[in-house]
Amino acid sequence: MKHYFNFLVLSTLLFSFAYGQDEKIIVPMSEVVVTASKQIESKGNVTQKIDVVTDSALSSIVLTNNNLSEAVGMQPGNAIRPLSRNDANWGTYGGIGPKYSTYMLQGLPIDAFVDPMALDISAISRIEVQRGPASVLYPNYLSQDFAGNQSPLTGTINLILKDNFDRQQTTASTSFGSYNTINNHFFHHDNSKNVNYFVGATYEKSDYTDYGVTNSWLNMKKNPEYTKTKLFGGATVAVDEKQHFTLFVNKVFHTGDAGRVYRGFDNDYTLVNAGYSLTLSDAISLQSHFGLRQYNRSWQESNFGIIDTLKSNNGVVQNIIPVDVSLSIKHGENSLLILGTDYQHAGYSTWTDPMLGYQQFGNKSNGTQAGIYGQEEFRFSNVTLRGGLRYSYTENAIDLIDGNAPGQHSEHWNSLLWSVGVRYRLDNDFAFYTNAGNSFIAPGLKSTGGTIKLSDKGIVGKNGQLPNPNLKPESGIGVDLGTDIKVLSTVSFGLRAFMLTVNDAIIDNVVSVNPSQSQSINAGKSHSSGFEIEASQQLSSTIAWFANYTYLNTSIDNSSNVDQGGTEIPFAPANIANIGFDLSFDFGLQLHPYVNYSSDFYDSNSKSGRKAFTQGAIVNLSATQTIAKGEGYSTVLFLLVSNLTDNQYEMPWQFKNTGIGITGGLKVTL
Repeated sequence: MKHYFNFLVLSTLLFSFAYGQDEKIIVPMSEVVVTASKQIESKGNVTQKIDVVTDSALSSIVLTNNNLSEAVGMQPGNAIRPLSRNDANWGTYGGIGPKYSTYMLQGLPIDAFVDPMALDISAISRIEVQRGPASVLYPNYLSQDFAGNQSPLTGTINLILKDNFDRQQTTASTSFGSYNTINNHFFHHDNSKNVNYFVGATYEKSDYTDYGVTNSWLNMKKNPEYTKTKLFGGATVAVDEKQHFTLFVNKVFHTGDAGRVYRGFDNDYTLVNAGYSLTLSDAISLQSHFGLRQYNRSWQESNFGIIDTLKSNNGVVQNIIPVDVSLSIKHGENSLLILGTDYQHAGYSTWTDPMLGYQQFGNKSNGTQAGIYGQEEFRFSNVTLRGGLRYSYTENAIDLIDGNAPGQHSEHWNSLLWSVGVRYRLDNDFAFYTNAGNSFIAPGLKSTGGTIKLSDKGIVGKNGQLPNPNLKPESGIGVDLGTDIKVLSTVSFGLRAFMLTVNDAIIDNVVSVNPSQSQSINAGKSHSSGFEIEASQQLSSTIAWFANYTYLNTSIDNSSNVDQGGTEIPFAPANIANIGFDLSFDFGLQLHPYVNYSSDFYDSNSKSGRKAFTQGAIVNLSATQTIAKGEGYSTVLFLLVSNLTDNQYEMPWQFKNTGIGITGGLKVTL
């Protein structure tokens, strides 16, 4: 059955690439939604709640850590927390922990922890945030690093690339900021007959600052240094009115150290997206997407002393190939049937070089996932009914755990996922919606095998993930109910309630802070329920504001371990609030102040071992002043201020917010 299923999926994929991305249609930016249905739609035509972070909004957001996840940090239900400029985001999405809302690039999954660090915001035209179940049209992501596999139980975040340019344009900027940070950026786009393309590069160098708390395991003795280089480019080729090819390539080199001579790191990330779309008729279109994600991370461990010495070099290598093919069939008045198949393969290995002159494998394994899905959307005059099913096959094959042969070489799981939704429009200004769906997540390879040995628990200098080969898969269900209201055509209100339950939830517990060690465990049954309230208004062409508030009530039931039951879900605060303003002035000044507030959150579900962290309010400000502007050119001064009140709160794993950061620069567009 397994081989037949994989053969069926791969045959469909090969057929698509041999004979047949979305048809390129220009529509108003505020109305663009492709995520919920894989087709361009108005937000009012889909049952799920959709937020669109537009190109203009992206240009005014302060990315404190140059992490794209921060671009959705002001959306309801999210509490975004990159640990530093050099480390991944651990936070809350959709009202629950960090791995229940996936990230995608053009509809293909990417890693929620790594890729937002690697992608450059200038390549993105908009971000579509789907709040509500997305597990039928979109698969889990087979990331084996950090928190392991990622599921779209609470929604998905789709990064849409720039792909249509009406003229040639070149933008160059340079800036200098806190911690002697120098950032130079270049972006060029053009079109030529049937080709639209862009290329870009970013170079950033900094001596940064100590981002560890007092007596942290990081043991910084000097300012940690880093250099980041991003090279990227994309193209859309229209063969004719019915056929389109797309290609995007992103390469990142991230090197530096963690504040000591022998605590260097060297990260190399590669991301490729390719797509082909074919319009077979007015009613039928075919889309096919192929991707490559390569993550190669290495770091040093040192022996601390009067003169530090090198203890070992260590690394993680991960290669993931995602593929998706879908057929969209319009029928009836305005109904849509989507049929598709997708496939992923992930290879994952860890290594160490304990000063013996050669690398030793710790873990070596691979994962495979294949799915077939279908979704129907019936649309009537004021009602949308949606329902879909996905059948998924997942397999983990393990060659080595902790350098030894595993007790069980492979394990596989079959799952049937479903998602339904209804949207009712009373009129153009008032609508109700509700959605429900489920999820299934197999244990990740890193969670199972770890990056250090179980016998390393508590040993100073042995920093990493402890293995847990006894992990069980988890399953979840999510339900939401909401309303969208417009008043006087300028004011928008939204109210959304949700309830999430995850059985055998796999969470990462902080086991030790010095050394820094964590371990994945099955925490029992996790619950999250709450509501989101949001409002926005365009007061005039020069003044706009938004505000939102999210309340979360989370808990973990674990009857088998009294210490790990009756606690809150890690990284999920009870209260999240945001408020922001967009102000424009006739003399070319634009101001974008905004505030993010989060109440306390925890780093684990252990009553005896967990720690509470208090963020409070973070104030950011973006300011730009146009000093020259004409037909086809502009010169702009910009100032970015993060954490204006210098709130240096402690974060998990003995990290801390580094406080106020100021960056100023010049951008020229020709």
